[in-house]
Amino acid sequence: MKIQGKYVNLKKVKKRTLVNEENDKKYIKLLDRQIDKLLDSDFDLDAWKSSTIYILTLIFGSDDPKIREVNDLKIDYSSWALRDSRSDYKPIETCKKKGREILEIARDEIELFGIPQPDSNGPLKEVLTEEAYHEFMAENSTDEIKRGILKSLKKDQLLELLLKMVQGNG
Repeated sequence: MKIQGKYVNLKKVKKRTLVNEENDKKYIKLLDRQIDKLLDSDFDLDAWKSSTIYILTLIFGSDDPKIREVNDLKIDYSSWALRDSRSDYKPIETCKKKGREILEIARDEIELFGIPQPDSNGPLKEVLTEEAYHEFMAENSTDEIKRGILKSLKKDQLLELLLKMVQGNG
């Protein structure tokens, strides 16, 4: 099939989509397991948080706000929380409910939008100043401008950038 002057193999496009959907299902299954762990009778918040943070980082990256939300979960046994709340206040259950909500949001996000793709320019953002990055990425940026920006970097910055690009971390 020809799209915008280019021939596209639809079999490859469909196969790639199916692979992405399979990965999405696997990540959803991981999140569902974490949700199920909230029901365990021997629930350990710290262990649950550690594994949940690992899974969320794997799926969404370390900068995702859901990770901070999970990390901030704590069982509030303070006298103020117990005194000021209803008599049926259960600190552990409140914490579990928040954890469930965070994971259900993550699950919904994957179902609706799929797994977020990593920012391929991440390593560049890390080594360049904001101004240099925008100049480098500008549509009217010439090869000469880009070479000049890269030449301004220190040797260790260039090595770090190259290493991250080769490893696929960006």
